Amino acid sequence: MSSIGTDFTTSYLNSLTSQASSLKKSQQASDVEKAASGISKNSSKEELTNAAKTFESYFVEQVIKEVKKTNDELKGDDDTDAYAQQVSDMYMDTTIQTLASDIVDDYGDRFTEDMVKNMQAQYGITDTDR
Repeated sequence: MSSIGTDFTTSYLNSLTSQASSLKKSQQASDVEKAASGISKNSSKEELTNAAKTFESYFVEQVIKEVKKTNDELKGDDDTDAYAQQVSDMYMDTTIQTLASDIVDDYGDRFTEDMVKNMQAQYGITDTDR
């Protein structure tokens, strides 16, 4: 493939990855917003817990992505094939999202419980067994 073709392909892949990343970020933010907006005085403890876990997973995911980004910046440029790197980056977001969710499920109980208690107080929910 000529240099022009390679540059175009790399540019096109970068554009697609950026667009996919923007859509995914907006979907994730939308999921968090939806979970939070569904909370009311009539919410059950399960609904509060689901909203808290959705937020917590999103938060942990963002932390992991920032760590990865910093690590990538410290590594600097190498001779990795640009196409292989693009494919790797596309699948890395899904892996990070799954990892964040697993971390919250395995270790997030205390934070989740604190968020649920705060939401109960904020919305004046006293009966948590609904």
